[in-house]
Amino acid sequence: MITHRHQTILGDIPSDWHPKYLKELLSDHYAGDWGDENGEALVNVLRSTNFTESGALDLSDVARRYFPAGKAATFSLKRGDLLLERSGGGPDQPVGRIGFVPEDLDGFTVSNFVQVLRPDTEKVVSDYLGWLLYELQRCGVIERLQQQSTQMRNLNFRDYLRLRLPYPETTEQGRISAVIRLADTALEKTQAELDATRRLKQALMQELFEKGIIAGRPTKKHKIHRCYEANIPVDWDADSLGKNVVLVEYGTNEPSNDYGAGYPVIAIPQVVAPHLSLSDVPYAEVSDTEAEALRLQENDVLLIRTNGNPEFIGKSTIVTKEVAEKHVVFASYLIRIRTQPEKLLGAYLNYFLASPLGRRQALAVSNTSAGNNNIGARALKQFRLPRPSKDEQEDIVRLVDRIENKVTSGEQVIDTLIKLKKSLLQNLLTGKVRIPAGAIDVA
Repeated sequence: MITHRHQTILGDIPSDWHPKYLKELLSDHYAGDWGDENGEALVNVLRSTNFTESGALDLSDVARRYFPAGKAATFSLKRGDLLLERSGGGPDQPVGRIGFVPEDLDGFTVSNFVQVLRPDTEKVVSDYLGWLLYELQRCGVIERLQQQSTQMRNLNFRDYLRLRLPYPETTEQGRISAVIRLADTALEKTQAELDATRRLKQALMQELFEKGIIAGRPTKKHKIHRCYEANIPVDWDADSLGKNVVLVEYGTNEPSNDYGAGYPVIAIPQVVAPHLSLSDVPYAEVSDTEAEALRLQENDVLLIRTNGNPEFIGKSTIVTKEVAEKHVVFASYLIRIRTQPEKLLGAYLNYFLASPLGRRQALAVSNTSAGNNNIGARALKQFRLPRPSKDEQEDIVRLVDRIENKVTSGEQVIDTLIKLKKSLLQNLLTGKVRIPAGAIDVA
């Protein structure tokens, strides 16, 4: 049986709030049904895979199953219903996720791994109850009510109904749920804008490194790899990368340490991170001669040459002025490329390697041995690099920089909103922070 260490499962509450058992706040609840592959009536069946992280329902990929016609005619989800993931989860994800039903969904039902909870609207605001149950799963309390068998987590629903929940009067419930919903809506809107910016970046990366900034120029066909060709502007060169670089070399084989002895070492985690930084870098004790030879300079490009994940091969980053001001070296799993700056900008090369054209070449020339994917310096020098003038390279870099900055800004706003929502869930639902009457429109 579930035990409560505090007044409610989420902690103590103000003196004018009262704990209520979940089962007291429901007018009905029922389990779903998976139906059959064949039958009389085809019905939309929602699964836990239709739940998003925010509790919204994603209806872009809804399963359709057959049921007897009479049974199918009774199926309906109502606005305010809450869908509970009763079985499922994963190694790092507790069961018990919540999906909010925002409008009537006639002809919809749920699978046998999902439970429909119908709040008693005379006792509780549906959204408020939904956020309470959402928080149980988000903060991990739900792990006390689940069992695991054959790689699946199962919720002890009997104990779940006996949970004591924080219960203010309904007008305060409305204010609480309205504030959380505002934060959630802002998060969804910002995420949609960020997704659109990322799609724009993807489209630009396809266009810029094959067509450039200036539209409508005549093009010529170049063989980029033995398997494919690309049309590029006639005034561009398409030399091999080797003709545009000063050096292409591997990093140190010395073992790294995390106690700060020797020199900071850029390794694979720093390359795959969104931006190169020296936070949490390992160190390596290398000789003075090797340290001087491998010291990174501004605009050096670091590329992953060996990894078990093929998607990492050819991923690159650019060495910034801030990193270059310190004596930093790089690990043997990386290749350092230093360009001839009068012909090829390091920043342009870095963005090219991330473009579809650059990624195709990296995957095409990589090979596999002993479970690792590899790309060597010799193969890298053979990359065909569509190269505009230095001025156009600078224009392309500036444009991609701007959209990169917009992506970074969006990611920072998302991170802030996630922290805000978490704080609201923790503090509003337990009454640590109260919203005065009239402070928000709950209509």
